[in-house]
Amino acid sequence: MAGGLLAYSGLVTKTKAMHGRLLSNEEIARLSEAESVEEIIAFLREYGSYAPIYQSHEEIAHRAQVEAVINDSLYADYGRLYRFASGAQREGLSIIFLRYEMNVLKDCLERVRRGGDGRQLSYLKLFFDRHADFDVAAVTSADSFAGLAQALEGTKYGAYFKEIQRQAAPDADGGIGLDILYYRMAWEKKDRLSDGSMKKICTKLLGTEIDWQNIMWMYRCKRFYGRGSTRIAADMIPIRYRLKREELRALLDTDSLEEFVAILGRTAYFTEKDAVVKLGDEITFGRIMEKTYRQLCRSYPMSLAPVFRYLYDKENEIDRLTSVLEGVRYRIPARQIQELVLETEA
Repeated sequence: MAGGLLAYSGLVTKTKAMHGRLLSNEEIARLSEAESVEEIIAFLREYGSYAPIYQSHEEIAHRAQVEAVINDSLYADYGRLYRFASGAQREGLSIIFLRYEMNVLKDCLERVRRGGDGRQLSYLKLFFDRHADFDVAAVTSADSFAGLAQALEGTKYGAYFKEIQRQAAPDADGGIGLDILYYRMAWEKKDRLSDGSMKKICTKLLGTEIDWQNIMWMYRCKRFYGRGSTRIAADMIPIRYRLKREELRALLDTDSLEEFVAILGRTAYFTEKDAVVKLGDEITFGRIMEKTYRQLCRSYPMSLAPVFRYLYDKENEIDRLTSVLEGVRYRIPARQIQELVLETEA
């Protein structure tokens, strides 16, 4: 414990300070009542972690630029924490950066699919150039599947993008495939971590997220798309954590949503008295992850757990801000926006 206190006290203290600057429910509610997107931007130009990034952009012409700048604030925060971390801590943080690499690649894949200008990472270009496994400028400027495959040749993503290029309909499920690739890479990467506590933390976080990504995928496919078990299984992450093989098979094979919920209620995720099965939306997934982060922060207060929790909360804040921006842009009533984005106690 003493070793952990000495090694992590500075990083955890810095993380707590950054956590205190996240937007509150009251501030999000106030933004939802804005008259225009420009009014929201004016607020963010003066607020916390968004101010330095917005101030470096004199003009923001369209919604995609607004959202890109908000996302850059996440990468900026990660960069601050990474620079503050030691070698062993950076080893764990590199798993998070793998997700950010995937975010950039998914953006590029979507842009190539629909056409449009390249994604600019001006604020953090030097950081991505230093840490990414690919040439950021070449990847973000590629304007075709062939161009993406060429830019990624020789990287850990090269084989996947070459396969996309060979597909008859390369725009079908590329994003899903990248999600699966991310989880497989992250799962293998955490197994190579040298710190035992860090490995336990990453195993629980990744494992819980993987199980619930698969649960929600099965549920959506059955509820909205009517897909059979073979098609559903083809796009699932091929990793299990707390779900048993027979439970996963039963969830896949059931034809009834009521039976699906009943089977899920008998799994390890719902054996605790305060667990609630509610799968009509993303609420259950979010509550499970919130609970997992809280447990890890209590069990490992001087570790990367609080850092991972901060980055998770920051991503949620960005999702909420993006929804507010979209709602204000389309003049959705503030009350409806707030029902969607305001956080409630789990």
